[in-house]
Amino acid sequence: MAKKLSLLLGILLSLPAAALAQDIVHIKAGKTAPFDGVLLSVEAAAKILNQKEAGEAECNLRVEYELKLQEEKFSLQLSFKDIELASAKDKYESMMILKATELQRLEKLVIQQKPDKGPFMVALGFGIGSATSLGIFAASVQVAK
Repeated sequence: MAKKLSLLLGILLSLPAAALAQDIVHIKAGKTAPFDGVLLSVEAAAKILNQKEAGEAECNLRVEYELKLQEEKFSLQLSFKDIELASAKDKYESMMILKATELQRLEKLVIQQKPDKGPFMVALGFGIGSATSLGIFAASVQVAK
């Protein structure tokens, strides 16, 4: 049984994929093989099988590691972008609060101020000056008659 297992494992593991498509021939003790090939002991077949499985496991682990690395990298980039977005939103909200506060302050300042007397005084001075000039002109016209 061990010899059959070693032969079967030897054939399966040592032949390339194209050769595996061919028929598998079982050989009994004392018979000659109808082809050139390699017979393996159970230990050698187990070693080859273990190497194959270990290679596949190593490959799977490496692929898994690289995928996890990419996942973490993209997760970090996404977190960074989320932080940038939150920061921009906070900055915008702060600017809007400052703008609203400044607007309220200016509104209070405008409402609390009494109208400036400067324009009124200028108009009053103009009116008095004009009335005085007209009075002098009228008086001089009367004196001339």
